[in-house]
Amino acid sequence: MTHKTGLSTIAYQQIKSLILENKLQPGQFVNESQLQEILGLGRTPVREAILQLAENELITVHPRKGIEISRISPKSIHDIFEVRILIEPEILRANFNKLDKDQLISFRISFQKAAASDKLSLPECIRLADLDNQFHLALVSSMGNQYATRLMNTFVDKLTIIRSTVSIQSDGRLSVSNNEHIEIINSILAGNIDEACTQLKRHLTISYGEAVKTLMSTY
Repeated sequence: MTHKTGLSTIAYQQIKSLILENKLQPGQFVNESQLQEILGLGRTPVREAILQLAENELITVHPRKGIEISRISPKSIHDIFEVRILIEPEILRANFNKLDKDQLISFRISFQKAAASDKLSLPECIRLADLDNQFHLALVSSMGNQYATRLMNTFVDKLTIIRSTVSIQSDGRLSVSNNEHIEIINSILAGNIDEACTQLKRHLTISYGEAVKTLMSTY
């Protein structure tokens, strides 16, 4: 069972990477046999990965038709960011003193390195999107509430796709976003609660607007 679970995780991550790298494009149809051949894996781990991808809304399974790579809709982006804008600043305010300062410093160093790069490749954009996810997850996880953390985790894969797409199409937003994270971290480390919460809400609001603008430009 452990072996199957490990292979399923590998299959999930590899298919997700194909989606992130646009090798499997939104609206494209594939089938299980094609995925097995691409990944070099057997039927069971690929099928288990498909079920998980469908649950996370990265793909849609159409009986007798195939597997469709999901499109990120404006409604989906709106719903994700609406929740985040409501809860993340409040979680930060309520759990300000619980945040790991060493972890925040480590995040700041990583964001500063990314901000110093003139041009990022697609893999680098994806890694930066993951760093962005980890930073916001750390803020939410400081609450110690399993349901809040689980909710944020349901957003992670979609947010990675949204962020990497925005980063690729808008280098300016990538640089600004990095600086916004650095400013939030600086305010937290300086003990400026109100400023940090205001900066976080502004950052999420701007990110929402950029995500919608980028999505609409692809239609």
